[in-house]
Amino acid sequence: MRLLPPLAVAGLLAAALTAAPTTDTAAAPAVPAAAAAAPRPAQTSVAKPAKGPRLSVDLKKGTHRISPLVYGVNFADAGFARTVDLPVDRWGGNATETYNWQVRGSNRGQDYYFTNFADCWTAAFGYCKQGQDFSAADAQVQQDRSTRTQTLLTLPLMGWVAKAVSYSGDHPCSYPASADPQDAHDPFHASCGNGRRGGQWLTADPTTAGVAVGPSFSAQWISSLVQRYGDAAHGGVSIYALGNEPNLWDETHHDFHPQPTTYDELWAKSRDLATAVKQADPTAKTLGPAEWGWPNYFCSAADDIDRGCFASSPDRAAHGGTELSAWYLQQFAAQERQTGQRLLDYFDLHYYPQGNYSPVTDVTRPLYDTDYTDPSWIGQKIGLVPRMRAWVKDNYPGTKLGISEYNMALDVTDDPRLQNVIQADTLGLLGREGVDLATFWPDGSSGVPEAAFRIFRNYDGRGHAFGDRGVAATSSDQRTVSVYAARVGKRGPLTLVVVNKATRALKTSVALQHARPRGEPKAYQYAGKKIRKVRSVRLRGQALRLSLPASSITLVQLPLRK
Repeated sequence: MRLLPPLAVAGLLAAALTAAPTTDTAAAPAVPAAAAAAPRPAQTSVAKPAKGPRLSVDLKKGTHRISPLVYGVNFADAGFARTVDLPVDRWGGNATETYNWQVRGSNRGQDYYFTNFADCWTAAFGYCKQGQDFSAADAQVQQDRSTRTQTLLTLPLMGWVAKAVSYSGDHPCSYPASADPQDAHDPFHASCGNGRRGGQWLTADPTTAGVAVGPSFSAQWISSLVQRYGDAAHGGVSIYALGNEPNLWDETHHDFHPQPTTYDELWAKSRDLATAVKQADPTAKTLGPAEWGWPNYFCSAADDIDRGCFASSPDRAAHGGTELSAWYLQQFAAQERQTGQRLLDYFDLHYYPQGNYSPVTDVTRPLYDTDYTDPSWIGQKIGLVPRMRAWVKDNYPGTKLGISEYNMALDVTDDPRLQNVIQADTLGLLGREGVDLATFWPDGSSGVPEAAFRIFRNYDGRGHAFGDRGVAATSSDQRTVSVYAARVGKRGPLTLVVVNKATRALKTSVALQHARPRGEPKAYQYAGKKIRKVRSVRLRGQALRLSLPASSITLVQLPLRK
C-alpha cells in the first residue's frame, strides 16, 4: 500500500474528486497506510443492560440473493475451510504477480529484498532439502478441491516473473552486493539489498532475477491446470485475477517495473491477459484490476498522485478526465461490443482502513455510508460499495463486484473480540450491499476472525448457516447495533445476525413484519470466547426479545410457517 507524505495528503484533501453516487505461503501483503493501532477498549461494563436501538425485519421488503462467495478468505487453512464450508479461497498478494509456475517460485519484490524464493523454502521442507518439486499454487488448488472450495488464482500481469530459484540459499535477487552501497540488506543473505541508496531507488537490470513473459505464459499455465484438475466448469480453477495492485508496481516491483503504470498500459495488458484466459478455459471467470486503494481508484500511478488526484492530472486528463475505474470498465464494455465476448466478469478493488476510528467499530462505515467522511488522510466520503455499483451501472452493466483483499480491523484494533465483531458486521454488510465476491486478507496480529465466519457459515457446528435470501433489516442506530436477516432458501427458517458494537450489555427487540413464526427461536452467541447456544432470546407475538452482551454477535434461527 502507498503511504502518502504530508504534501500529498494536503493535495488530496483539496482534490475535487467526483462525488460518490446519489481496499505467507506465497506473498506478504502491502502494508496499509493506516495510523498506529488504536488502544484496546476499556473493560466492558457489567452493569444492568441498557435499552438498545429498535430493530426490525420485513420479509416482503429488500429481498435479494446473497452470494456465498462473499465469505471467502486468502490462503485458507484446510481445517478452517472444512469447518465453515469455505466458498472461495484466493491465491494472491504481491509475490503472485511475479510467480513463475515453471520454476515454482516468485520474486518477493519490496516485501523482501527483491529476492527469488522457491516454494519449498519453508521450514516444512527443511528449506528445500526436501520438496523441490513442491508447487504452492498446485497445493492450494488441490486443497480447495478437497474442501469443495472455489479457487481464485492470481496471474502475473506486469510482464516479469522470477527467472530461477535456489535450493541452497544463494537466492537470486535484483539488487545484489555489486549494487552496494545500499541502505539495507537481507539479514540472512547479506548479498541482497533493498535497492535504495540514501532513500533513492537504484536502477536494476530486470534480467538479473527476472524473465519477461506475456499472456502466453499464463495461457500455458492455465492449460496445464485444466489438464490436471479440469476446467472451471468441472472442478478446476474457477476465477483468474488479472494481476495484483498494478498502480503500485513502481514501488512493490520497482526492479522489474520502475516506471509508473499508465491507463493505457493497464488496459492493454488486462485485455490481452483476459483474452488468453478465455481462450485457455472458456468456462473460467476473470477479475480485475485488483487495485490497492484510494486514490488509485481514480488516477493512475503516472498521475503523480503524491501531488493529488484531479481530473486535470496528466494521465487522467489525457483520457478525458475520466476516473480510472470508470475508464477501465468502459474499455471492457467497448471490447465486448466489438467482439461479442465478455472479458471481465468481476470488477475488483482492494480496501484497507486508513485512519483512526472512534469508536473503532465505525471502521465499517466507509463500506456503505455515503454520508460518512473518512477520518484519515483521505478525508472524503468513500461509500465504497455504492460507488462501485455506480461505476458498473454507468460503464459496464452486468459486471459483478469483488473485494478480493480487505481486513477492516488491520491497524485498527488488536483485540480479537473486537476483530470478530468488526468482521461479523463486515460480512453482514457485504451480503446486504450486494457484493458478489470478497476474500479476507489475514495479516499478523489480525488473523482470520474465525468466530465471525462460523456465525455465518456453521453457527451450530452442524453445518447450519445464515440464509442466502436477504430481506430488509434495519436498526434505529446502526453505529451501536446492526442487524442482518435472510431466509434459508424459499421456505426455510429466518436467520438474523445481530451485532452489538457497544461496550456494554443491551436489551432490545426485533419487530417482525410479514413473518409467521412457527415454534421457538434458537440462538447462538459469541461474546469473546466460543460460540455457545443461549436461551436469552424470546418470541413475544411478532417480536423477538434479545439480551446482547457487550461487543457480541448473536445468531437467531426462527422457524416460519410455509
